[in-house]
Amino acid sequence: MGWLPNSGRLRRLFVLGTTCLVAACTQTPTPPHGWAVVAHISVGKTPGPVRLGGQWAFVPNMGEGTVTQVERTSGKVVATIVVTDPRVLRDQGCAPDSVHAYHSASWGWRACNTPYAIAWDGSSLWALDNGRMQLVRVDPVSRRVTDQIDLPGTGWDLAISGTTAWVPGNDADSSMYEVDLRARRVVATVSDLDQGSATVAATSDGVWVVCARGNTGHLDRVAPASAKVVGRYPIEWWSTAVVAYAGALYVRGTNGGDISRLDSATGAVVWTQPGPGFIGNFGLDQLGMAADGIWLSGPTTVRLDPATGKIAETIRLASNSAAAGNNELWLVLLDGSVAKLQKR
Repeated sequence: MGWLPNSGRLRRLFVLGTTCLVAACTQTPTPPHGWAVVAHISVGKTPGPVRLGGQWAFVPNMGEGTVTQVERTSGKVVATIVVTDPRVLRDQGCAPDSVHAYHSASWGWRACNTPYAIAWDGSSLWALDNGRMQLVRVDPVSRRVTDQIDLPGTGWDLAISGTTAWVPGNDADSSMYEVDLRARRVVATVSDLDQGSATVAATSDGVWVVCARGNTGHLDRVAPASAKVVGRYPIEWWSTAVVAYAGALYVRGTNGGDISRLDSATGAVVWTQPGPGFIGNFGLDQLGMAADGIWLSGPTTVRLDPATGKIAETIRLASNSAAAGNNELWLVLLDGSVAKLQKR
């Protein structure tokens, strides 16, 4: 299927059964059954997926070079932190020459995004600055950039496991950079990934890369010790996101219309189940993992049972991305605001 993530008119029409039928509405969402909307936050004009880290929630304002820092308990914005300069990318000619340069399902809409991706290492936030080809560290206490690490090229996504960051490449070069955050340097380049490296999930025993931006569909497993591909498993070439959780991998495919669980030891598909259609910007999908299931954004926001993949709960609220943790659900809504929901 082919949702039109950058066509405001069609996207608004697709908000079916939600509490906000027009993407431009600004009032606080009506609390869904069993949940309370405890915070409704205005952030930047082009918000990316929410990242939870410690006592904070972070929202990248991807066209503005900033990150909004939110206190998780209160839902209050405490800072808007400048982490990159969007003019650097624009001066490099990142923008298309016309509105017809990218088709509706192109991942090229992210060409001018900065910061491109963010991740939490346990004490600091890291952001990907493609303009300067750097990984930058943000101190959540001083709320400013305190360090930069040069990268060999641009990146698409960012995942952190322990003190290691993994950055898949953003262009025709199907590479991934291994970055030692303590030594502040790139220590290896994974050069044998399949075509179209994109989203990544990292654990202590494996780094998983969705390779789906070309006419291929593979989930590559990289061994952290060798920085080599040690497994390649077939997935749909329309896959948009991957997350590792409790010994399993979850991969969203068919433009977000379904999701599969893979055995992390063998790569075998355990189940494939339908989910809501993805309606955000391509390449910005996010799966929210919690102990009771996987949250998927879409025209409705749903939670899947991790054992069976069947829909266990539906929130009739449209969202672009979902993050979950500690009995809380953070959604980026279609009007660009962020809502924090909590179980009653």
